[in-house]
Amino acid sequence: MNLYRTSLGVLLCCLSVSTSIKAETNLPIADIHMHAYQKTATEAEWFGSRFEMNGVKWAGGVGNYSEKMAKKLGQRYIGAFGQDYFMGTFKKYGPEGLVDLESPLIKKMFIQAKILFEAQKIKGFGEIHIDNKSPNGNDRSIPLINPVTLKMLELTESVAGFVQFHVQFSDTLESDLLELSNLFPRSKIILAHCVPGKNPDVIKLLHRIFNQTENVYCETSGDNGPTHASYRPIYEKIFGKGNGRMYGEGGLNKGWRKLILRFPNRIMVGTDSCCGRKERYDELVHELRTYFFPELPKDVREKVAYKNALNVFGLLE
Repeated sequence: MNLYRTSLGVLLCCLSVSTSIKAETNLPIADIHMHAYQKTATEAEWFGSRFEMNGVKWAGGVGNYSEKMAKKLGQRYIGAFGQDYFMGTFKKYGPEGLVDLESPLIKKMFIQAKILFEAQKIKGFGEIHIDNKSPNGNDRSIPLINPVTLKMLELTESVAGFVQFHVQFSDTLESDLLELSNLFPRSKIILAHCVPGKNPDVIKLLHRIFNQTENVYCETSGDNGPTHASYRPIYEKIFGKGNGRMYGEGGLNKGWRKLILRFPNRIMVGTDSCCGRKERYDELVHELRTYFFPELPKDVREKVAYKNALNVFGLLE
């Protein structure tokens, strides 16, 4: 831990930023895209130690819901539900099962979700993969507006909860999100990875969506940062070595910075600690502190790091 803090301090001191090293290293973080798949006490303890070491005070936002993690983090846990049922449905019944309320696992998902909502153990659904271009063969593409997602939002509407969707850029994404935002104004709609992919028009799309809605948000995990981007060789050619789509060794992309400064209340951060990257959790947080936060004014940095999450998820500081 001392080596980590020393290395972080050395890197931060070399950055030309308008904040102190202490402010950077002590900035609390809400990791709203934290995957914990095993649901064991051992996993909860492991993550708990990483949170303490890295200044992550709140975490969750995506499945699978873990009673052990809830016990470990208490009110700091952002309980999310449904991803394991959704993935199970896809593997067993294909994409058709994901839009069918009578699909067996989908029915079980909603029965269990109602129990967890009533017990106030979860705040929403996530990560719900609607349109996913995956290198591991789990590609799928279903309509964003379908009976299953509508029922999710109906449930979250009653408790001012959330649904975190994984959606790619598409010609219908803007109109779909505007329709859902209007139908369910109390629900928070979170776009995982700030709409992943290589389409250069995604920033303009988010400008338009945020400008026309009050309850749509996005988070920065995934290929937006250098660690995730390094797993896809094509991104080194596009963004440069050591960089992600949004930020990296070259700092924060100007287009993304403009979006964040215009809509500072709509952006949150995450690590996406899945798919073989769990052991790199320290690194994922470290790159946020080193390449991302220093590029933002102090008030905006605090909102993006944790204050927006407090408001969206009803968390205690």
